[in-house]
Amino acid sequence: MYSIEQLLFLVLENHILECSPTSTRRIFTKIFNVPKGPDAKTIRKLFAKFERTGSVDDNRVGNVGPRQIVVTPENVAKVSEIVQQNPRNTVRRIASGIGLKRSSTQKILRKSLRMFPYKIQSHQAIPINAVRQRFDFANEILTIIDNEGFDVGCIWFTYEAHFHLNGFMNKQNWRFWGPENPHLCEGRPPHSPKVTAWVAECMQQRHCRRFLYARNDL
Repeated sequence: MYSIEQLLFLVLENHILECSPTSTRRIFTKIFNVPKGPDAKTIRKLFAKFERTGSVDDNRVGNVGPRQIVVTPENVAKVSEIVQQNPRNTVRRIASGIGLKRSSTQKILRKSLRMFPYKIQSHQAIPINAVRQRFDFANEILTIIDNEGFDVGCIWFTYEAHFHLNGFMNKQNWRFWGPENPHLCEGRPPHSPKVTAWVAECMQQRHCRRFLYARNDL
């Protein structure tokens, strides 16, 4: 690092010598008694900077840290407006609509607007009659097992997973942006087109069957 006095000397001497960095460097080493002065490229850049700004001070003085040109009041207002219109928008869609990077949009949401993504709970919309039927069925099975000695090892246990085709989103990707948890819970229609993966297992026979089929009557 060079002092302000040394920088001013370089600029003035380079001007007197009609922009001769080599001669300026040679005189600089003699005057300030240093073994090696700035190279020609540094002297040219310093002189060009003085002509452009009229100063030899460091441009970074008083400007510590990166310049925040993305997180502006205008961009914060745009993000806030989009979220208020549709809190279920993803960060990518919000960023695409404004023309910002995803990381910048996420920074605005979290740090400027103090909003966080909350998961929306979902459950199957089961009518009251179906709940009563399941309750009666469970009691009937318990009665059969207790009174008739039914072997539970012969029961086939089934598992299934539905992949909806009507745009229903997976709960892991379903978020609600807001300053606090809205505690939303939405019911999905029980008769939507879907692809179902179905598995049946039996404890006694140690046998497993797997099926993959499409249906829309569930």
